[in-house]
Amino acid sequence: MNEKFQKDMERGKELFYAWKLPEAYAIFRRFFDRLPFSPEPAHAIYLSFFIRCLLELGKERELEFYLRQIESLYEKWRTPDLAYQLAEVYCLGIQKNIPKAKKILEGVISDPDAGYLHVKAKLFLAYCYDMEDNDVSSCRKIIDSITKADEPDLEIAVQLWRAKVLRDEGKLSEAEKKLFDTINKLDVWKNWYGFFSAKILLGGLYTAQGKSDKALSVVDEVRKIAENTPFKTIKTQLIALENKIKEQVTTVEIHCEEGISSWRLSFQTRTVEIKLATATAKILEMFLSNSWIDKIQLAKTIFKQEYVAERDDSRIHSHVHSLRKICQQLGLNDDPIQFEKGGYRWLTKIKLVAVES
Repeated sequence: MNEKFQKDMERGKELFYAWKLPEAYAIFRRFFDRLPFSPEPAHAIYLSFFIRCLLELGKERELEFYLRQIESLYEKWRTPDLAYQLAEVYCLGIQKNIPKAKKILEGVISDPDAGYLHVKAKLFLAYCYDMEDNDVSSCRKIIDSITKADEPDLEIAVQLWRAKVLRDEGKLSEAEKKLFDTINKLDVWKNWYGFFSAKILLGGLYTAQGKSDKALSVVDEVRKIAENTPFKTIKTQLIALENKIKEQVTTVEIHCEEGISSWRLSFQTRTVEIKLATATAKILEMFLSNSWIDKIQLAKTIFKQEYVAERDDSRIHSHVHSLRKICQQLGLNDDPIQFEKGGYRWLTKIKLVAVES
């Protein structure tokens, strides 16, 4: 990329971060309208900004046009940056093709000559697993494999993904801390995309915690900032989050009180006690900290042993079922514990309130 085009692309990037998307779009389009051209690594960086402009400005037909152009170039040259560009459009475009995107991104990540794209490719690969089947475990492995992001904007994206994985694993308090650590470093006027992404995640976190008032407060805050901007995808995410909050089932509160020798669980007019130090009490205590617990944690906590499926599965199931039966004795209509691949989840419609000492 010659010096003039490089300078223009950097100007487009500055305008993008300055909320001036129409102006940024005009600069990027002048360059990318030159397709086909000989692809270079820098193109993948700037195409990301161009695609985001197209999405936020609602230019769906243009996005389809560039998809066809990039597909044609990719078939011809098969370079890592073209592969990444194609996968990105498959991920974010109107006509998504997540399976194809995954295959292409895995190829980019395994290519030692594409090291400059590895972090970006891993972030989009995690997005694919999240979108396709909400595969939290795969997202965790992908994000944990990122040791360092050389660009500040990429580092923000990595930290937000770490918070999202914690949230989706049910580790809500850890996710909240990670989110606030990241939000406190962001300036909405200098990194609007990171800021809005963080706020949307925070709203989802509050929803998972049953804190509808706080979630709606986040929606109101973000809407006031974004309502006079062209940010189409952010406004769409806000509507989706607001609908999710409104549709949330009213939380049922099980009051937990720790006594000298037992936990006391109360719901409406009924009370049940669970003796401390029992396996059932240990499981309850784990659920007080995290809404999702894997079998490895359960085996270590209950049996003081490493998890072995053949030996431990039936024992773990039995102890979890004991806690389930106690909840039934309280008069709950719905089962509060759900088996989830590799562990158990305490459903969000049941809320464990703060323990009173």
